[in-house]
Amino acid sequence: MRLTDQEKAMLNGEEGEIRQQALQALYDLATFYDVEQFVEIVGCHDDSTVYAGEAQVAFAEMLAEKGARFSVPTTTNATACDINLWDRQKHDVEVMAATRRIEASHIKMGAVPTWSCAPYHIGVAPSFGQQFASAESNVICYYNSIIGARTNRYAGPLELLCGIAGRVPYFGLHVPENRYAQGLVKLGADIRPEYFEDESIFNLVSYAFGSIVKDRVWAVSGIPTRGITNEILKQFSATAASSGGIALFHMIGVTPEAQTMEQAFGGRAPEEVVEIHLEDLAAAERQITNPDVGELDAVVLGCPHASYNECVMVRDLFRGRKVSEHTNFWLITPRSVADRLKDSGVYEDLIRLGVEVYSDGCILEYRNKKLGTNTMMSNSGKFDTYCFSMRGIQPVFGSMRECVESAVAGKVVKEAKPWRA
Repeated sequence: MRLTDQEKAMLNGEEGEIRQQALQALYDLATFYDVEQFVEIVGCHDDSTVYAGEAQVAFAEMLAEKGARFSVPTTTNATACDINLWDRQKHDVEVMAATRRIEASHIKMGAVPTWSCAPYHIGVAPSFGQQFASAESNVICYYNSIIGARTNRYAGPLELLCGIAGRVPYFGLHVPENRYAQGLVKLGADIRPEYFEDESIFNLVSYAFGSIVKDRVWAVSGIPTRGITNEILKQFSATAASSGGIALFHMIGVTPEAQTMEQAFGGRAPEEVVEIHLEDLAAAERQITNPDVGELDAVVLGCPHASYNECVMVRDLFRGRKVSEHTNFWLITPRSVADRLKDSGVYEDLIRLGVEVYSDGCILEYRNKKLGTNTMMSNSGKFDTYCFSMRGIQPVFGSMRECVESAVAGKVVKEAKPWRA
């Protein structure tokens, strides 16, 4: 490999044992992929924060105890529970104790304590073209696709080392030439522009898109550009990274590297073109919904974590009505968003409506056996993709409005949709 003088010094141990070991691991990764050089990163989003076993906790503690420090701004991903309200969520003491150890070790290493899977909602994100490292799937997809920053899909413990070393092997999506679209998904004429006034269609298009694309770099065309919000793009990114393994997609006319078809494909023609229709959206919804669910144990919004705007939308959709006594309503936000909700009075409004507001944790880590929940409804394609395999919970997908109406009724309420005909 071609190493800079600083990198040679790091490998020689001149910047400490831990930075030496961190760079050595990344050097071995680069050698395996036959990479010629490293590239410096501007930041890291660390995904080794959800408790997954003692080895994971001990690894971070070992690094911190040996004096490891992040050399670039490193935000922390969601944890396994709300760090302050874990008892309300009925988490085990062991989970909370392990989470506290994870928290302490990361803060000792100098992490930015965001504890969120949506750091872009709280003003912490790279800019277009900047090199980054992340292992959280929706962050990878969002940063690559929506911002145009550059990261590969890293594993949590490896990502820790990226943040310590401040650089990564220069390959994959870090390289501009590898970011061009290879194939194209087109929307059929039966998927009409006015259907996109309902935000839930974006999740279904994304699910169908991911199912086709898998882990390749493709583009999607035909999506109306008007009215697309960051929250919609967040859900599209998260769902595409769940139904497929997508780390980068191009939405023609929307995402920064795909303002035109020519830009997205680097002047080349698509290698393959696939068209999707209403029947594909119907099939996507069937994949993330158990049609036999009627009674509803819980409604869960905030996968990825909800923005301030989404929390206000939830409050307004209730129109003063309250959550049914037969159903729980959980709204998960970044901690800083929860603070804004409290400052503005929205938090108290939500609590009066029967909404439980939590921070820090990933809702896919909630222990359903203790919560007594067997059925959950969400507007998140990511949550509904994973909740049965991870938690054994029967999923129901719906729009945010349908989720609120269902919470008020205490049972699944769905509206007529073109893809449900």
